[in-house]
Amino acid sequence: MAWRPARPFLQALLRRPLPLLCLSFLLTIALGTLALMFPAATRDGLGAPFMVALFTATSASCVTGLSVVDTGSYFSSFGHWVILGLIQVGGLGIMTLTTTLALAFRSQLSARTRGAMQEILEEETVQGFQGLLYSMSLITVTLEVLGALALYPSLELAPDGRVLSTSERAFSALFHSVSAFCNAGFGLYPDNFVRFAGNPGVNLTVMALITLGGLGFPVVTSLLDWELWRERGPRRGWRFLPVHTRVVLLTSAALVVGGAMAWLVLEWNHSLAGLPWGERLWASFFQSVSLRTAGFNSVDLAKLGTPMLLLSLVLMFIGGSPGGTAGGVKTTTVAVLAFTFRALLHNRSEVDIMGRSVPPATVYRACAVALISFGLLFVLAFLLFAAEPHLPFRDVLFEAVSAFGTVGVTTGVTPQLSSVGRLVVCALMFVGRLGPFTLALAVGLSKARASYSYPSTKIVVG
Repeated sequence: MAWRPARPFLQALLRRPLPLLCLSFLLTIALGTLALMFPAATRDGLGAPFMVALFTATSASCVTGLSVVDTGSYFSSFGHWVILGLIQVGGLGIMTLTTTLALAFRSQLSARTRGAMQEILEEETVQGFQGLLYSMSLITVTLEVLGALALYPSLELAPDGRVLSTSERAFSALFHSVSAFCNAGFGLYPDNFVRFAGNPGVNLTVMALITLGGLGFPVVTSLLDWELWRERGPRRGWRFLPVHTRVVLLTSAALVVGGAMAWLVLEWNHSLAGLPWGERLWASFFQSVSLRTAGFNSVDLAKLGTPMLLLSLVLMFIGGSPGGTAGGVKTTTVAVLAFTFRALLHNRSEVDIMGRSVPPATVYRACAVALISFGLLFVLAFLLFAAEPHLPFRDVLFEAVSAFGTVGVTTGVTPQLSSVGRLVVCALMFVGRLGPFTLALAVGLSKARASYSYPSTKIVVG
């Protein structure tokens, strides 16, 4: 009976999904902050101070991975479980909540709301959300369990060198598996994954989890369409995949391979110095995969050279793909902008990708996401520079882009941030996590087209 009074309020929120998403994240962060302030959440039994708890809860809920304390040694087992829950809710729970409420109130959804949600979740009908919700849950549980099983053999030692018990080892494997799949970047080791730089099992497992989480559920579900592959075969099946899936896969592959080669060449005498040749190759691919959104590191990023640092800013700003756990402006946004640029060079009035025409609305949306994201990043980064004038420019810029892209890598300045700086970084993480998703909704929920138009004019640009 308590459900009925809340129903009109939820229906009103569904007509305006932006407040719903924001409130969901804020509530998650608030509950996480309170939980981490409990005495049982820290090893010293005093509980985390408010600012530490707020920063950690925001970072975990926004699946970023930045932390002002050493997560493994500062928080207790209870604290680790809280962080794990926040990562899972932040990575997948918001999409799940939105999908569940869309199913519960599909008859009350406005046409524009349905259209925006269908486009973002790559579903043709609201009824299709039910299948997507089931697929999301099944894929998440399956991959996280498989990832934990694959990591278990390699996580036998604690950070202090002692042998972990079976239960501790199992939790460590589960924690890092969930953190990798949700692209969170939280680890229980003070050096993150530096100690595993030459471990093929850990590298392959974590890279696979990061990649699958960052591709987006619509892409993963289309790849798991066994009927398509059985009927068409591998070569013909590729051509029958949705254009969105092919664009995501090709763009992601280009970014991973290009980033790895750049890292190997540019960082040979910097962060990779002293490593055997094989470990340098592993570390280059690991960093290329992780740098765009996950935030794990298998090398010391404080040694990062300036050329690679600049390239890293671009990779972090791009991020992963829509409909998944990754941040950034998304690979498809960059792909649409790149093909738009190609159309301009060839003096074409239409943008086409893989033999399909891209609607002007999609081009406008890509431009809006990129420009507004850049504008928000510029404003918040400016505030961070103002709050931290004593820190090196390159380190603060790296921190700002890492937070906005929900990546979580750092050159080591996170613990040095002032209270104001930490609040700005929290805002960067929050806006970065909601940014492209809410921007797409905002554009999709624009007012109906006017029944009139203005005379055209020419403006000289460039």
